[in-house]
Amino acid sequence: MDINYHISKEVLCDQVADRLEQMILSDKAQVGQKLPSEQALATGFGVSRPVIREALAILRARGLVTVQAGGGSSIIIPEPIQMLDVVNRLTRMRHISAEEVYEVRIQLEVMAARLAAVNATPEQLDCMAEINREMERETGNAKVRTELDLKFHQQLAEASGNQLLNIFVQSMNGILQTMLESVFRLLQSHEDGVSYHSRIIEVLRSGDRDRSEAVIREHLMMSMRNYELVRAKAGSEGAAESETQRRRAEMDGG
Repeated sequence: MDINYHISKEVLCDQVADRLEQMILSDKAQVGQKLPSEQALATGFGVSRPVIREALAILRARGLVTVQAGGGSSIIIPEPIQMLDVVNRLTRMRHISAEEVYEVRIQLEVMAARLAAVNATPEQLDCMAEINREMERETGNAKVRTELDLKFHQQLAEASGNQLLNIFVQSMNGILQTMLESVFRLLQSHEDGVSYHSRIIEVLRSGDRDRSEAVIREHLMMSMRNYELVRAKAGSEGAAESETQRRRAEMDGG
């Protein structure tokens, strides 16, 4: 990797990180390729080794390099978890509503279902069926059921054959985790999920794109309604508890 660049004195580590990223994303670099040593990078960029260390730390945070056990850094492909964390933070900090989350989820998974109806392999559909059987057996643990549900829908996205769509679906898992755990505390919602998953697999095996879209849309609309019921119940219970506490306070004060 050729490293002979002139860097200005402003925010050196950021500039070095940006230049290295450009090199990594170009055809000159390959996944698994080991970067030059810190000293070689420092000499090439005309900066100190501490600046190089900070630049490499930035690239690690971007998911572009990893530190090897024996020392040195190598180029890697960013994992979808990077996007998942960013989407999760943005959703929480921008106070994006559950309705908005489901609107996007439905559109993404409708697209995935239509593509999977023509692209899914028998092995992928068998994998989805096995995940659903595991989910059916897990009746007492909302967290495990949620993980299996997300795994099922991730497998659907993978079966679409569209890598970017698969990444987008996976990026929403962090947002959906907490929401679905609350839904799966309702036994009926668990039964709804397993039943719909079976229907989804059936229509995907038929190769019918329109029916696949209809079933996944119906499934996710049901999931959204279940979440709204859970949220409404939690709100009414919270209001009742507040009223009870208020009355107790009045009695104690009296």
